[in-house]
Amino acid sequence: MSAQHTQTTFLWGFGLGLASSALLFYIWHTESLLQLQQNWLSQQQQLQQQNQNSVKNQLETIDLLMKSYSISDGTEDQDMRAELIRNQHLVLLQQVQQQAGVDISDLLDPARPFNSAQLYAALLRIKQQHEKNSARQQLDQRVLPPQNTPTVAAG
Repeated sequence: MSAQHTQTTFLWGFGLGLASSALLFYIWHTESLLQLQQNWLSQQQQLQQQNQNSVKNQLETIDLLMKSYSISDGTEDQDMRAELIRNQHLVLLQQVQQQAGVDISDLLDPARPFNSAQLYAALLRIKQQHEKNSARQQLDQRVLPPQNTPTVAAG
């Protein structure tokens, strides 16, 4: 075997090894990107599900507060703040209010009492805001085309 032939064989072997390693790297890189995309999609779906569950939970809390503190004989003029504090439900009212972003500072002002009718009206405003926000999100999802993740071209 001549030195020229040995050198050509070496270069061919080196080139094939380099091409093989590049191909393996490309396959590994493509699989990694695909896995990252799938992870991202599953995270987005989980976030969307959590958001939907959160809104559902908030609406259930509002409904329970509305049912528990509904207007009845004898509660028309009763200060509902004391009742909410005694039952530890004032925190729930504040949480649903903050989540909806509705201003009910007139009820949360400790210097001013509020009755069951005012509480019911505030809860109704909060509930309507939650439903409005949820309806807008659903409409936005229907208007916007589904976002496809970019596919990795093989080849």
